Amino acid sequence: MMEEEIQSEEQKTISDFWPSIAVSGGIFGVIIFALGLVFGYMQINAEPTGAILSPLMLSGVVICLVVALAGGVAIWHYTKEETPYVKLGQGALIGFLTGAVLVVVSTVLNELWHFIDPDYTQKMMEATIANIEAMDMPAEQKQMMIDSTAETMRAQQSIFQQILYGIPMYGILNLITGMIAVKIFGKKKEQETF
Repeated sequence: MMEEEIQSEEQKTISDFWPSIAVSGGIFGVIIFALGLVFGYMQINAEPTGAILSPLMLSGVVICLVVALAGGVAIWHYTKEETPYVKLGQGALIGFLTGAVLVVVSTVLNELWHFIDPDYTQKMMEATIANIEAMDMPAEQKQMMIDSTAETMRAQQSIFQQILYGIPMYGILNLITGMIAVKIFGKKKEQETF
């Protein structure tokens, strides 16, 4: 019985991983989209204080920490639903693909949000620039920050830019957390001794 189970585990294909990838990637895609909106509207509605730690800066840290959990949750789901025996390479693949799915889900939701609030990006850009202008720093440095921020926010409007930068960044992050989760949630196959 144990030998049959181990043999069937070695024949797992990528299609066996997709339910866990889709569940975790979908859930975390919605979560980071919602967090992005919350922090975005906090930035829009905040008075420009000139503080470096603005809601927009804080959102990057929070979203990165939340995204890092997606690969681990996908592995946890896989070990509960499919099999507790997961190889490190499988964990890396599941983690990377989970990161890719969450990027696609959050990007689609971001694009749909532009139909609800078409001025969202412009309002974010204005609020962020107003906060930079209130900072106590040399005018030349301020202008560089403003130009950089405006360029970054304009680039994020493109669906292809969001996917092009998001998949490698979040994919690699979840590749790492997926491998860590294999060590936490996975079981090792017992070696036969003769």
